Amino acid sequence: MTILLDGVELSIDEETIKESKEAVYEAARKKALLGNRVIVNITVDGVRIEDEDAFFALSGGRDVQFISQPIIDLVRESVAEGRRYIPVLIKGLEGIATMIEENNETGARNAFSQAIDGINWLVGVFSKSCALLGITSSGLASGDWDKDSKDLNGALEEMVSVMESGRTMRMAYIMRERLSPAIEKFASYWSDIESQLDRPLQ
Repeated sequence: MTILLDGVELSIDEETIKESKEAVYEAARKKALLGNRVIVNITVDGVRIEDEDAFFALSGGRDVQFISQPIIDLVRESVAEGRRYIPVLIKGLEGIATMIEENNETGARNAFSQAIDGINWLVGVFSKSCALLGITSSGLASGDWDKDSKDLNGALEEMVSVMESGRTMRMAYIMRERLSPAIEKFASYWSDIESQLDRPLQ
């Protein structure tokens, strides 16, 4: 098996190669991290693999290529994408509340399901960016992240509970009075990440 990282062959012992795809990936990941880079693309025998889990599930493969990207570039792209998405999400939540008030419950449920996916994606991008930059909750100057993240989760949980119980008008109220403000508060934390993009990685 030939294993390359950014076009350069990696020296990985046969025992590691035979052990598992996870062991191969971990060896490549550690090598990339030495240069403050993260793996963003995997191809096996010329075919792009969706993600590391799909790579782990593969059996066989003779030509494995890992492509990495500087951590700072990945975080910049992720933060910029997240910042662009936040106002879209807030506008979408307002639209869902309006649908509820207009008795378009089916449309509201479908849209809210998409909104939950978007919120989960946003929180995931934020958490991963903080982890890559070595930022802890105490390093966020915009407020109390632990409390605000609990408020966001609490609003989501109440929204789901109310939806399941059929209290339609209550759904619109929570959307406007709890969920949207929680997302708006969450938006302020992105400036904390951006302010630390140019400092040396830990």
